[in-house]
Amino acid sequence: MDEAQFAGTVVFAVSGVFAVAGRGLDSFGGIVVGIVTAVGGGTVRDLVLGTSPVFWVKDDAYLLLAVAGALAGILLVRALGDGSSRRFDKGLQLADAAGLALFSVVGANVALEVGDAGPVAVVTGVLTGVGGGVVRDLLAGRTPLVMRGEIYATAALAGVVVFVCLDELTAVTEPISAAIGMAMILGLRGLGISRGWSLPPIERR
Repeated sequence: MDEAQFAGTVVFAVSGVFAVAGRGLDSFGGIVVGIVTAVGGGTVRDLVLGTSPVFWVKDDAYLLLAVAGALAGILLVRALGDGSSRRFDKGLQLADAAGLALFSVVGANVALEVGDAGPVAVVTGVLTGVGGGVVRDLLAGRTPLVMRGEIYATAALAGVVVFVCLDELTAVTEPISAAIGMAMILGLRGLGISRGWSLPPIERR
């Protein structure tokens, strides 16, 4: 699962930079947002599980990857130029969907590995997946995706439940169950974006 967490760190850092593109931040500010986005969800996970030190303190490779991802994001923004905000929104959605899938399953797996029960692993996975995106959107002055009614946390929940069930209740190997869970999250999130699916809002009668 280390490879998945490495990949998630990079793509979430890129998504952080894309979220603040065109908002007047300098490169240093963009890197800070990228790093916080990349490590935010995993930090929440480790604090919830009581893991000390948190993952990026234990292994500084994650910080280096976050910086590399943020720098890559800055280069991509400059390469794309002053194109429409729609272009950056599309890039943000793609990077965020990939990070959501990777970190949600990784978060659930970490909980299982320390001996927590399936329901705890499911909640931990969802928190890990959405945590970095929430921090990113708040720093970017955006309403967090998880609060917009989009198929977002629900996609993470469905994929994590599938992963945990396959991993704990069947003979399917961990890599395969993880791949299936990630694919479900990506698929549901992608369908939600392309078809405009959303959950009904809470309204007063």
